[in-house]
Amino acid sequence: MLIQTILCADIGTSSLKAALIDLDGRNVAFAREVYPHRANGTLARDWEDALCLCLCTIRRTLKARVAIAAVCISGNGPTLVPFTFTDQVLPPLHWYDGKVIPLSPMKSLFLPHVAWFQTERLSDYERVRYFFSSQEWFSFRLGANPVSVLPSTAYRPYYWDEAQCRDIGFHIEKFPPFVNMGSVIGRVSIEAGYRFNVPAGIPIIAGGSDFIMALIGVGAISQGLVCNRAGTSEGINLCSAVPIQARELRILPHVVDGLWNIGGLIPESGSLFDQYRDQTGQSKRDYNELLGELIPSSVSDITHTPSTITLGRSTLETIGFKVRAVLDQFRQHGLLLTEMRVSGGQSKNSRWNQLKANITDCTLLIPEVNDGELAGNAILAALALEEVSSLSQAVERMIRVKQRFVPNPCVQSLYSERYHDWCDAMSGVL
Repeated sequence: MLIQTILCADIGTSSLKAALIDLDGRNVAFAREVYPHRANGTLARDWEDALCLCLCTIRRTLKARVAIAAVCISGNGPTLVPFTFTDQVLPPLHWYDGKVIPLSPMKSLFLPHVAWFQTERLSDYERVRYFFSSQEWFSFRLGANPVSVLPSTAYRPYYWDEAQCRDIGFHIEKFPPFVNMGSVIGRVSIEAGYRFNVPAGIPIIAGGSDFIMALIGVGAISQGLVCNRAGTSEGINLCSAVPIQARELRILPHVVDGLWNIGGLIPESGSLFDQYRDQTGQSKRDYNELLGELIPSSVSDITHTPSTITLGRSTLETIGFKVRAVLDQFRQHGLLLTEMRVSGGQSKNSRWNQLKANITDCTLLIPEVNDGELAGNAILAALALEEVSSLSQAVERMIRVKQRFVPNPCVQSLYSERYHDWCDAMSGVL
């Protein structure tokens, strides 16, 4: 039997993930490729090379006959790729590199990066034909039209508009025209089909930024639902009917008109554990094996930590405490979070999920497709191909929760005590 699939890819901070997902939301094949380390951040060509390698892995491990009906790519942001009039791709302006000039009170998340680029590299700025988001550039490379993808019309001031560009002296024509997320923006070219060994002529669907795609991919599209996107960095995003006022939380429109996304960010979440592995010479150890060694298996194991694993266990607890601190910020504003739908690499280890539930006193729901960005890409493609008639119908058909991790009351109180001690220690530092 031939299975119809969507080629889904997500451009992450440290790696690219790709999957073939069928029209019922099932993961047919998956691969992840880490970028080469570069002192100034990844280059756009690293994303291309990573997708090629992912597709080689996918083809090698496929156990079924598949057809690729469409491709949809998401990416981290606000990252911008400068593309010149001579078709040269300049190094990306990464969201994490700190190269920004604040433009308060403007709302744009992208223009501060362009302001730095114009100020520090004026000659290169003048050479730029388009500033693409990462996924827009990659889609363009596959054969799409040059476009800027909006999650919803409410997001326009958070990207750019003519008034903001005029006020700071930018050329708005350097930004491609806006299209709606989920639009068909072109078809895979013959050249790209040959390069990536995918069918030329299949539609390219306009994917969005990673956190928006993860919201869709875990089904957090109704009031009160929460997405916990946990990878190198970690974001907690609540779907709300009310845009609360909170300086420590980020308030943005939701992809669903009339709703709002209330978010808290932990930039260094997963990277803390990577640092621990590097510092202790365990970077090549199996991730799940190491977690199995560090995570306590009983109450007595929690209270009597062997000295050989104190640092690793403390690192894991710190990550959990940082998540709980963000949840407390929500709760201080009357937003009571009792469960979260988890997406990303951290969601793939059951023992870590249970530990995190115990530390945060929050039930974790793990979808069948762990990577919400990829599931969100598949949902957008299913809509574009008219396999479903609405976003809610697509979520109902394609998103399934496979596991629930409920806080264990026998240990939750113990972690609460440790959390409050950690908060006291952190307040002393600050």
